[in-house]
Amino acid sequence: MYILGLSAFVKNPGACLLKDGKLVAFAEEERFLRIKGAHDVFPRGAVSYCLSQEKIALKDVKKIAVGWDSPKYKFKMPVFFLSSWLKYGVRNPSSGSPTVINELLTYNPNNFLHNIRLELSRLGRTTKIPPVEFIPHHLAHAASTFYASGFDRSAILVIDGSGEERTTSFFTGEGLEIKPETHFNIPDSLGWFYAAITAYLGFKPYEEEGHLMGLSPYGKPKKAILIKLRQVLSIKSKGKYEVDPKYTLLGLHSFNSYFSDQLVTLLGQPRFPGEPINQKHKDIAYAAQYLLEEAALNLAERATLISQTKKLCLAGGVTLNCKMNGAILATSTVDEIFVQPVGNDAGSSLGAAMIVAKDEGYDPRFKMDHAYWGPGFSQNEVKRILDLSSISYSRPKSIVEKAAEAIAKGRAVAWFDGRMEVGPRALGARSILASASKKGVKDYINNKIKHRETWRPFCPSLIEEVAPQYLEGISKSQKEARFMIVTYAVFKDKQKEISEVVHVDGTTRPQTVNKKINKKYYNLISLVGEKTGTPVILNTSFNVKGEPVIATPEQALRCFASTGLDALAVEGFWIEK
Repeated sequence: MYILGLSAFVKNPGACLLKDGKLVAFAEEERFLRIKGAHDVFPRGAVSYCLSQEKIALKDVKKIAVGWDSPKYKFKMPVFFLSSWLKYGVRNPSSGSPTVINELLTYNPNNFLHNIRLELSRLGRTTKIPPVEFIPHHLAHAASTFYASGFDRSAILVIDGSGEERTTSFFTGEGLEIKPETHFNIPDSLGWFYAAITAYLGFKPYEEEGHLMGLSPYGKPKKAILIKLRQVLSIKSKGKYEVDPKYTLLGLHSFNSYFSDQLVTLLGQPRFPGEPINQKHKDIAYAAQYLLEEAALNLAERATLISQTKKLCLAGGVTLNCKMNGAILATSTVDEIFVQPVGNDAGSSLGAAMIVAKDEGYDPRFKMDHAYWGPGFSQNEVKRILDLSSISYSRPKSIVEKAAEAIAKGRAVAWFDGRMEVGPRALGARSILASASKKGVKDYINNKIKHRETWRPFCPSLIEEVAPQYLEGISKSQKEARFMIVTYAVFKDKQKEISEVVHVDGTTRPQTVNKKINKKYYNLISLVGEKTGTPVILNTSFNVKGEPVIATPEQALRCFASTGLDALAVEGFWIEK
């Protein structure tokens, strides 16, 4: 039995396909539409891929699961928003951001279901659409992480911008049961707080929050700035917090739709995109990250106390903040965490499908130890594309040996191999690889290949066995970090050895590579280690700034030709400049 999971008309839409309760395909729409985030669209490309992966048609799908509680918008959400208006005041319509009216119209069950059916009928060339089931957004997030964690029992914490009226939710997972505990409602949103500061600093909210996170270690703790930001995000005792909406949603929005003029009065003139970054901007980034981590640590402690377990599952867009996740793991609050690598809204499609599969009598649980659920290409397909492009290429006896030799010499190699990763991180399927040790590699990739800010950090891929030699705490807390979703401190005596993947604060966001999961990538890193003495490589996503990760061989060739990449390894074929 097939169940199609959808995340549609939200931030980061996506789709997945379950067969008899087991995940067989999963992808984000941005990879197909080629627009970063692909916000607020229907995931037509992702759905098409999922069906084609199993060689089925829409008529073969028994049920469709959507990670959004559309029926709630018939009565409950209008009442909720009306009560919010009475409490906080009417949101200024000149803000330029989506209004409550737009949200009520978009997710009204008649409109939402009609638009889903319309898109699917166009896709399947039929008016016969499988039954659609709507799952509460945070419950879908909770299922996406707990059912994929491998834990029998855990606390579950969902933190995002908002899902229906909820912004942060606590659950307890045990076996197949996910029990709701308590939650926070709009406007108390850590996601909105962080998006507001992201926008204030001149970055794109719901897309470039990672820029704010990466900038924060360059800042310094300034008491005056912290005091001001605590007016926006007030952290209470016992795992509680409040976000004052007059700095985010309410009032005039002369500068940006995600923060109000009141925030400008509080902090001063905002930075516009493209303007230089000064020390004040760095200090504000530091303070915002500090407050987010303080709030998250309190929430994690509350979650584990509620559920009476030191195992914690995380999901929701805010949990893509790997520094926050690292701070949680570094405390005594938790022994183990699992962070859903597709923590954004695309991940809700997986959770929704899992819940519907469970209700159909299947067990959707599994240990998610890789993210290779996207499309792949055969060598024959790649050869046909290379021949059509009239590009010179070779087919070495060992592509691993060829790539390892180039990386060891300090060259930048684009690596295209196997099925594409789902989620925002490149994990050795659609990656740009280079030496983690050779001085200047980081700056070269930022300037000549990625075309992004020089202060942006890079991540390492390292074989799993050596991780405890480089990463503090990984051996005593959990022995794997396979998704670049948790930050670890690098031992001081190792920081110089892998200098190109260590951030200014001495931390890194690693991917530990297991031989059974990705043998070719494991062997590549091991061979680099044999040649250099360091079984660690720099790994960044195969794309340039502002674009989604590449998905096809054609896109790989374009990116290779238009950047400072030295070589491209694509499904066993080798191309170099």
